Amino acid sequence: MTKAMDLNRFPNEILFQILETTAELNQKEGVSYTFGLTQTGYPVQNAPQRYVRGPVPPALLKWDAASALRMVCRRWHEWGIHYAMKNVYVKAWRGSERWCDLSIQRDKYKLYELIEKPRGERVYRDPWLTLRRTKNLFTKWPLVAQQVRRLWFDGLYNPETDTQIIETIKSCTNLTSVSLPWTVLRHGSAQDWAGILGTRREFPLRSLELLAVNLSDKQMEAAQSVEDQHPLDSAVVNFSQLRRLKLFGDTAYSAINDDDLKAIARTATNLQEFHITCMSTVSIEGVMAIVKASKKTIRVLEHSPRSQDGFYHPDPGSLSENEHICHVLTSCPKLEDLSISLPSMCSELFANERVQWKGDCQVRALRLCGHEEPGSRAASGDALRKLLRQARNLISKRATSSIPAELRIELFFADFIFDPHIKAVHGDFETAELFAPGSWPAHKERSRKGPYGSTGLYGKDEEYTFEKLNEDEFFRGLDMGVLRL
Repeated sequence: MTKAMDLNRFPNEILFQILETTAELNQKEGVSYTFGLTQTGYPVQNAPQRYVRGPVPPALLKWDAASALRMVCRRWHEWGIHYAMKNVYVKAWRGSERWCDLSIQRDKYKLYELIEKPRGERVYRDPWLTLRRTKNLFTKWPLVAQQVRRLWFDGLYNPETDTQIIETIKSCTNLTSVSLPWTVLRHGSAQDWAGILGTRREFPLRSLELLAVNLSDKQMEAAQSVEDQHPLDSAVVNFSQLRRLKLFGDTAYSAINDDDLKAIARTATNLQEFHITCMSTVSIEGVMAIVKASKKTIRVLEHSPRSQDGFYHPDPGSLSENEHICHVLTSCPKLEDLSISLPSMCSELFANERVQWKGDCQVRALRLCGHEEPGSRAASGDALRKLLRQARNLISKRATSSIPAELRIELFFADFIFDPHIKAVHGDFETAELFAPGSWPAHKERSRKGPYGSTGLYGKDEEYTFEKLNEDEFFRGLDMGVLRL
């Protein structure tokens, strides 16, 4: 106790760093695994075969690592609770589990690998038990709930769990980041969402993730039995304190769409990061509504509507207002990280040398601006040449600016991938070679890229691969007519 009192004389920054280092060392030396039971492959044999190892969840590892520290004094106890409860992950169990005769003391687990005849039975476990216990814990012990900074709810897609999720969040008055099922956006009331966003709290919500999945028939029936509350229509729902918004996943039930994003954009004027991934129900119109609302603050913009489908993502749509998207994007003064799918692109996208873009910049487009309708092959080729030259010029300007930054631009267009910085074009040129046997291309290489960009091909059984051409050789094929845009 005397040593603890001596350490308590240190400033908080030093003391907390000592405690964190100690907890990390405890975690490395502690038991990082638990045990489960294998299932026999024969239905007539009901007995489990043996104990097998599995990882202990990160939250439990932190709880164990700080358990000894929490017993030293009140100050260390409060720190230990914050350390263990800062990030809370709540998942749905499968419902049917195998119980095994394990001690609650994980330091005794080494003995279980020596047991020849393990004990265990098939038991039913409430799939929402973790959520219910978490809610009860936070309700009973508000001081514990106050330590939570991030909540992640996984696999809970039921109107009943939506209600419990909202009640759990209400107890976490210092919550700054949350990952929610998108159904909460449909089943929560305006007052519920005002509480989730917490604009009147000392620490309002800063990061919001909405995760969508395809529901089972039973889940779909339960979800449809509850009326959509339309919380976004209310003026009390305010996203002005939000700094990060992420939407992920496709669903057939009440998917997030452009109207939702336009409603969010009315108050989401201070976003720094905006991500949309694998969500085909949102078009470029909804994306640009958010971008224009947070034009002065946006730093990261990712719009990959169907990234798992490579080139074959759906048309991102078009703006109802007569605006040039390329100009809008380059007029965002703080934008640094860009990955976006556009209806069309042109050289104006890279014309503003004052942009702060850096790192990897990916642009996927279906057409070239001004060439939406079929027209002259030469005119389209000239527009593409100008686009690539302007991209190279911007890369050079960023590298030699007052604050140098490395910018790598990758363009996905007409089923080809363009790397302007090395003047390379990646694609499947097998069909084009049939129209000019032996005369084109003069030289080609095997490409490491594929329909999914740098990740190449997803399936091992996919036979075709991309090849790489020099940019000049690509345009020679375009002028010969063996290639088409």
